Amino acid sequence: MTATTATVPLFATRDALAPLLDEVAERQRAVLESGRYVLGPEVEAFEREFAAFAGARHCVGVGNGTEALTIALRALGVGAGDEVVVPALTFCATAEAVVNAGAMPVFCDVDPATLTMTAATAVEAIGDRTAALLPVHLFGNPAPIGELRELAAVRGLCLLEDAAQAAGATLGGRRAGALGDAAGFSFFPSKNLGGFGDGGAILCDDDEVAARARRLRAHGSADKQVHGEVGYNSRLDELQAAGLRVLLPHLEEWTAARRRVARAYAAAGLGELVELPEETAGAESCFHLYVVLSEERERLAAGLADAGVQSRAYYTTPLHRQPGLRRYASGRELPGAERAAARSLALPMGPALTGGELGAVAAATRSTLAA
Repeated sequence: MTATTATVPLFATRDALAPLLDEVAERQRAVLESGRYVLGPEVEAFEREFAAFAGARHCVGVGNGTEALTIALRALGVGAGDEVVVPALTFCATAEAVVNAGAMPVFCDVDPATLTMTAATAVEAIGDRTAALLPVHLFGNPAPIGELRELAAVRGLCLLEDAAQAAGATLGGRRAGALGDAAGFSFFPSKNLGGFGDGGAILCDDDEVAARARRLRAHGSADKQVHGEVGYNSRLDELQAAGLRVLLPHLEEWTAARRRVARAYAAAGLGELVELPEETAGAESCFHLYVVLSEERERLAAGLADAGVQSRAYYTTPLHRQPGLRRYASGRELPGAERAAARSLALPMGPALTGGELGAVAAATRSTLAA
């Protein structure tokens, strides 16, 4: 059967953004007329507002989410000769950031239910040269930071959150991004708080970590005259910050809408056909993606496509098997990551997903797998 034109999008966000686009354009037009395009008042205001939203003391806007992690690692003192524990099931940027900071990623397994790094999976990858843990709030589900903080404290390690997919998520009532020693966010357009191009941010509470991150994002200099170290050209620009300031006040309501979609999927009986996402204890995922697990992933994806429903398999090659990262693989078995890589499939998700679209996803899933 030939797949029909998709009628249910994987990222159901456009209708939620549409009413705000005129305001975004107006705010960005003001930036164009101001002549201040880099590290101006819009960036400063967004940094204050995003820090306040997350419950962190500092926000440092940077060029993208990958550089947010790289710069945060260096600001925390991680560099050459150090190792950083990274979950094997995530986007390659998490490990790439470690390498770009001059350190070495060491891959650990993930919990088979929540698909996140835990203390139990991380401890096996810790060695004499380990300097930091880098848990990922995968698909918007926070990793169990409480137990990871305890492990990091006992071993004298830094704890950096990869919160690229987790804007709006909480753990124990606190926002993702304000749980570790620092956090990196991405504002890539597909993210829950997505801009209109690339962008990222670092959150932290430590004054010196924030100050060093600000220097590193601007060529290692605080005054454009003296460069104390080799840094990066990685700055959130004014146009992006202006747009993000319009969207940020709506993030909480969008997160609530995503969580309603997740509950509706469960109420529709999808759990009888596939493994549904499982949240970390005490967490409220922001459901950047709604990822199910199925041994019949390919058949399910084909059936959804035939019904006009978009879906996508994510991270089908875990990091320790990626050609560009294979040199960092330890040879240890990582069954949780391997299992998820072979079975995961993202179903449509977003604050603008309608009841009819959700019903179409559920019906196509049932007709495909129950046949």
